[in-house]
Amino acid sequence: MVPPPGYVAYGGDTRMVGPISPVAGVAKSLVALQAISVVTGLILLGFQVSLVQRAKDFLGGDISQSDFRDRLGPFFAVSLVAGLVSLAVLVLSIIWSFRIAKNLQGLGRPITWKPGLTIVVWIAGGCTLSIINFLMLREHWKASDPEVAPRDPSYTTRPVSPLIVGWFVLSLAQVVLSGASGARSFSGVNVGTGTEKVARTLSDRLGLVIGSGLCGLAATVVLILIVRQLTARHLRAVGEA
Repeated sequence: MVPPPGYVAYGGDTRMVGPISPVAGVAKSLVALQAISVVTGLILLGFQVSLVQRAKDFLGGDISQSDFRDRLGPFFAVSLVAGLVSLAVLVLSIIWSFRIAKNLQGLGRPITWKPGLTIVVWIAGGCTLSIINFLMLREHWKASDPEVAPRDPSYTTRPVSPLIVGWFVLSLAQVVLSGASGARSFSGVNVGTGTEKVARTLSDRLGLVIGSGLCGLAATVVLILIVRQLTARHLRAVGEA
């Protein structure tokens, strides 16, 4: 008689092959940095709202370019901090996913997104509208199910958290709104463009910029929940203390 999927006989081998790649510490640091990115994002949105009238004054000739640039100084400074935080989040996201994928291989899971590919996903995911990120996170979630025995391929039929779908929808909405506003940066305004273009973006497309920023912040909050919940179930699956 063939045992059901996931069945492991009493005393059977449920251990991983090879050592466990620790995930808990990386996940905590990643969540902390993501929380900081949410705070800096809110500050940037506040700056953008406060700069709208100054942008209109500059475009109307009521204030000089140097005066407007002085007003932009704090915004650019926070944008720089946000960029550095985003870079740190990217690095930790790669390490987090890399270790998860390596552990899943140790459990004998036939995964698609192997450790090396997780690096590509986080670096190039934006070019695919976060589609490959969504697929990788979905596999991480399913393959980390602690109720599925090691070396059991039936994990692919397990349900996925709606948080991952929600994150993908929010990320896609951010890209669409960002493209419509003409902005190509986390802060909503491309800080590498000229002063006049920044002013026009703030003056004419603030609604789209704010919408993009809010979607991005919401996506980050949802991703924090995903990291916390996925890490918890992964720790149970691999037996990390």
